[in-house]
Parts: sequence; structure tokens; C-alpha cells
Amino acid sequence: MAFGERLQAARKRSGMTQEEFAEQLQVSRQAVSKWESGRGYPELEKLLYICSRCGVTMDELFADELPKRDAPQSAEEPAALPRPTLGGAVANFYTNLSPYNKLIGIGLLAVIALLGPAYVYCMRVVKGGADNVMTMVWIAAVVVFGIAEAATAGLVSIWFVGGAGAALVAAVFGGPLWLQFVLFLAVSVALLALTRPLARKMLDKTIVPTNADRVLHHTARVTETVDNERPSGAVYIDGKTWTARSEDGTVLAKDKLVEVVRMEGVKLFVTEKKEEN
Repeated sequence: MAFGERLQAARKRSGMTQEEFAEQLQVSRQAVSKWESGRGYPELEKLLYICSRCGVTMDELFADELPKRDAPQSAEEPAALPRPTLGGAVANFYTNLSPYNKLIGIGLLAVIALLGPAYVYCMRVVKGGADNVMTMVWIAAVVVFGIAEAATAGLVSIWFVGGAGAALVAAVFGGPLWLQFVLFLAVSVALLALTRPLARKMLDKTIVPTNADRVLHHTARVTETVDNERPSGAVYIDGKTWTARSEDGTVLAKDKLVEVVRMEGVKLFVTEKKEEN
């Protein structure tokens, strides 16, 4: 069984869909699908989290990944590695982006694509001596709203870029001033209405607790002496062994009971559990 099949089986045993799995790993669903189909591998940090979250080991996931060779390779002629391509690197980078980052990237590319034609048109207007103030105003609005969105990356002005673009088209074709403003407002409101559900989902900062978060503020048992100076340490809690570090730097001996204070990735920070009177 290949890595992708083992990863899929581990995910299903944990009762998670690809979307839920991707959300916990902070990647896109396409990235998870790519891993499970054998077209790529997660980063080391994500592999460690997967092992802890799904209760598997690296050896189990990669048991069948080493290639079988019929004969040993000659020392003078090592096996040639495939040369990476620019297209493959770009595709891997895009696949591993989250949906939010993909949307921001597409918006920035759209703004950049508008800047070229806008600059060319401005030069023609200036050289021809045409008095087209509103055209310049709408071009400036597209640029300003686009830069504001790129700077904040919070979906605060991307709708106005579309509205200003529609008004710019009307101005170029000689539309009256009232029509330009109507188009600006109508297109901006329409884009806001169409993208509002997506925007609310992206801007919702509510943290949904995961199964891993349930160990916080609970008692664990030290299975390997926790010493930040070495560094070393492990604790057992909720049926799993976690890498652990001391929150205050105190060395915690094996078999001591500790309390989980916080979590960073797949590492727990603990303190000695105080005895109740």
C-alpha cells in the first residue's frame, strides 16, 4: 500500500473528510487530494502533525515508498534524478495555497492586468490633448482600490475595483456622468452580494476546537524526562504520546503528572501539576 493510500486510510479512521483534514493542516483540499493520489508529499511539520493527529508513525506511512531495485547501481553511474521544471514548481506552489490565498492572488493579478491598458490609455489621452477628467478619475479609482486591497488582503475594497472598472468602460465610450456613477454603485453592490458568503467565511476568525485541542488544561503523565536544555521530553495523554517541553523551564522527571498549558503544532507545553489539598 502506497503512502497516499495509507494517508487516506488514516484520515478516514480519524473520521475526517478531505475538507476537514485540509482545514486542520491549513492547506487546500486539492493539496490533500494530491497527497492521497500519490502526486506529492506533505511538509515535515505537517507529517508530524498527521502522525500525532491520526495515531500513525512515519514508518507506517512510508513503509512501501522505497523503490525496489533489481540490481545495485554502479558507483561510477549514479541514478539520474528527474530535473525539476518551472511549470511543475508553479503548479505545486498553487496547489498548496489555501483558498483564501488563491483568491487574493487572482485579485492581484487582475489589478496588475488592468494597470497596463490603463497606463496606455492615459498616455493617449495626454498626447491627444483630450479633456477626459472622469476617465482619469476612474482609472485612478481602480488603481487606488486595487492597491488598498493588496495592502490589507481583507476583502475590503475588491468590490469597488469592479465597480470603478465598469464606470471606466462607460466613460471611455462617452457615457453620461450619472450613468457612470450608477454603474459604479450597481456593480459594486452586485459583487458584494455575490461574494459576501465567501467573504464572511474567510474573514471569520472564530477558532473551531479540534480533537487535539481537547488535551489543553488536562493532566498528562511524563514518559520521557522533560528537559528544555537537552532538548527532550514526552508525555502521554488521551491515548497518544506527545512531544513535550516545560513551560517554565523546570526539569520534569519521568512518571510525574503534569498539566498541559498550551500547544504549538504537535508539541505540548506543560507545567508540574499542583497537588490538591
